[in-house]
Amino acid sequence: MKSGPLAGKTVLVTRAKEQAHDLSRLIEGQGGEAIEVPLIEFQSTNNHQVQKVLNELQDYQWLIFTSTNGVRFFMEHVKSLEPELDFTALKIAVVGEKTEEMLASFGLKATVIPKEYVAEGLVEALMGKVKKGERVIVARGNLGRVDLIHQLSQMGAMVTDLFVYETVCPIQAKEQLHRVLQVHKQLDYITFTSSSTVRHYIKLFNLLKHEQKDFQPTIACIGPIAARTAVNNGLNVTIVPHTYTIEHLVEQIVIHSRGGKLS
Repeated sequence: MKSGPLAGKTVLVTRAKEQAHDLSRLIEGQGGEAIEVPLIEFQSTNNHQVQKVLNELQDYQWLIFTSTNGVRFFMEHVKSLEPELDFTALKIAVVGEKTEEMLASFGLKATVIPKEYVAEGLVEALMGKVKKGERVIVARGNLGRVDLIHQLSQMGAMVTDLFVYETVCPIQAKEQLHRVLQVHKQLDYITFTSSSTVRHYIKLFNLLKHEQKDFQPTIACIGPIAARTAVNNGLNVTIVPHTYTIEHLVEQIVIHSRGGKLS
């Protein structure tokens, strides 16, 4: 029998398969049962624009990443090139400590890291740093928000919006979710770490809704963007940590499970 504040609690983890383990480990470390149903997966893009931008990298002044996947897939494209690219003259900005850690794993250092782990925080951090006429690469996924692109353009930057990966719903997700809902008639918590996981959940759940009329788990979102998407899709969001990391997400779930006041 597990012990801990989440003992007896079931928590659905909807992150991509390669990212789910870290969140599941935190949940299980608190005594909870983490149930993984990946609702997104990522695929590298294979287009001429990426190759063209990489070949002209020396003509850019800034490289911006808004997620760990942006870094990972961008560097995958870089690895395919010979000779190795020189990043020494390039200023790099990232959103979030996990993105910074991913960047560091490739031996690169971020010049700008905002205090708030969202695109708006990055825009504020870049004010006065990005000069008019400077060329900027924003390496991101196909479903990323365009706010950052617009704001950088308003600063006078020449922005290249570079899709280095695509976000899709896994083919097996519907069957996996159906199986989980049959076994666990009432999950205690569902975690969402992106707007894409929310949208894919809603789409799949609506197909299974007739079997789950009284299904009312507590919804926990990693940040305000995912929470807004959830609310806009009719979900009642209870948990949104002030610091947008999985560690703080689980911390807030623990506080909620104890009946404490959420921060």
